[in-house]
Amino acid sequence: MRTSQSNPKGRKTCNHCSYDANPIGAKNCQKCGKPLNTFASEKKDKTAKANFEFPYFWLILTLLFLLFGVGSYFFWQQILPKPEISDRSPSASNSTSDASSTPEIQSYKTMKEVPNVPTGTFNFGGSLIFASLVAQGTHQAISQAHPQFNLRYVDPPDSQPGTGKGIEMLLDGQLSFALSGRPLEDTEYQKAIGRGFKLDQMAVAIDGLASYTHPDISIPGLSVSQLQDIYTGKITNWQEVGGPNLPIVPFSINVKTTALLKTLLGSKVKNVSSKVKSSRDYTVLVRDVASTPGAIGIGAAMLVATQTKVRPLPLAPGNTKQYVPVVIDNNKLNMAAFRDSSYPITRYLYIIIRRDGRSEEKAGVAYANLLLSKEGQQFVEKAGLVSIR
Repeated sequence: MRTSQSNPKGRKTCNHCSYDANPIGAKNCQKCGKPLNTFASEKKDKTAKANFEFPYFWLILTLLFLLFGVGSYFFWQQILPKPEISDRSPSASNSTSDASSTPEIQSYKTMKEVPNVPTGTFNFGGSLIFASLVAQGTHQAISQAHPQFNLRYVDPPDSQPGTGKGIEMLLDGQLSFALSGRPLEDTEYQKAIGRGFKLDQMAVAIDGLASYTHPDISIPGLSVSQLQDIYTGKITNWQEVGGPNLPIVPFSINVKTTALLKTLLGSKVKNVSSKVKSSRDYTVLVRDVASTPGAIGIGAAMLVATQTKVRPLPLAPGNTKQYVPVVIDNNKLNMAAFRDSSYPITRYLYIIIRRDGRSEEKAGVAYANLLLSKEGQQFVEKAGLVSIR
């Protein structure tokens, strides 16, 4: 839009009709008669100029804020500590939770050094394999180091203890923490989340799974595949694996809840034979195998070493005949084979922690720290298990 202004001839130009011969002192255009409003036109020019410059001002200011914000972000990322990320795969078989990713789980020399041990009586239950730790005086040492920390093993209502029952009782709030002979399963993680808390697993030892028979069964050993076939009902007579013509009678602890069969069979555990007989605990299991012709049992390796009424079987990986003995000279466990995994079936033993912010969570963390201390790992070795620290 043109404005009323002086032209080179010393005249005013009308901003309406563009007539440029109006005298300097004229107030109205001599051609169209409309006012020559020089002041308003100049004001409009200034406003238009300001409106034109206004977006550039804010654009520059916005860019400065963005540059400052991005620069500050990267600066503080370098200064602030990085968060710890816990890698716990619920579906990973024989995987151990990384203690370094759990801030409360640390390395201590003695049980006395373990901090944040809560006061009170705390119930625990689950895998019977941990009974060997108690038998070696582990809980007595814990009581001496932390007299206010009292532990009580609780059987399930049906008196059929085991890993599965222990985790179930933990989910139901009946236990402060649970003992497990296998990793947590996806369904157990999901049940916990559905009830408003989380489950955590912390490996504290390694155990070997042993197989043993009635003393009258004399064979050089079994492959893992053959042992699996026995417990799924594919092999039913000892003659099929080089033994006498005698029906095989398989035993296990609490067939429906034990971690032993899940360790042996993995995904095939749903195909376990209906002929597998249940024993309440390891003591009863050994007695059942020793007194039943044609019997075979599976259990924790360290419970077999000192047994004289049953015959420990060497096991071979896969379907081979590369037998590895579970017991070596003078009834000693083959610990070296457990450590280097040359023995075909080993597993981690876990403390299962209920993450709900209560004192029970502190009890589970404290118990894991106590067993993972240098003193605690010495008790692990005494119990016939393999230390992991």
